[in-house]
Formats: sequence, structure tokens, C-alpha cells
Amino acid sequence: MRFQLSHTHAYPGCRVKIAEEDNQDENLVEFSDGVIAACRHLREGTAIVLTIAAYRTARGTDIGEKSWILLPDAAKGDWKIKSRAP
Repeated sequence: MRFQLSHTHAYPGCRVKIAEEDNQDENLVEFSDGVIAACRHLREGTAIVLTIAAYRTARGTDIGEKSWILLPDAAKGDWKIKSRAP
């Protein structure tokens, strides 16, 4: 799967689009600054737990690996990060 975030990093409230949902071999996340990082995901009911591997933003900020809970946003037809996963 390929996840597209609306910002340069993940945070609660950030919008997420899922592209190439049928591609189960590739797990990537693409940020708004063009940076692409490896990720893995796990569906839990209607939610997705998205774990993004450590990466560096286009401006050079190092971001460590973190997991996030994504919920569907019916009003917008995409997903939204609800919170950090424990």
C-alpha cells in the first residue's frame, strides 16, 4: 500500500490518502515535501495502525519510527490520523 500524508510529518489530525491499495508488496508513505519512507500497516476493525520507519524530512529533520492510528473520515472520503499508537 502507499499512504500519502498531507504534511511533511505525521501528527494527530493530519489527512491521509491511500493510493495503490491493491499493492500489498509495497508499503510506503509519501509526505507533502516529496520524501518517501518505508512503513507497515495493520488493519484493526475500521482503523489502520500505520508504523512509519525513521526518515529525514526534505529540510533535514530526523524523525524516529512512530506508529499512528488512522480512522476513516467519511466527510472527506479519506483517512485522518487520530492519535499515536501505544
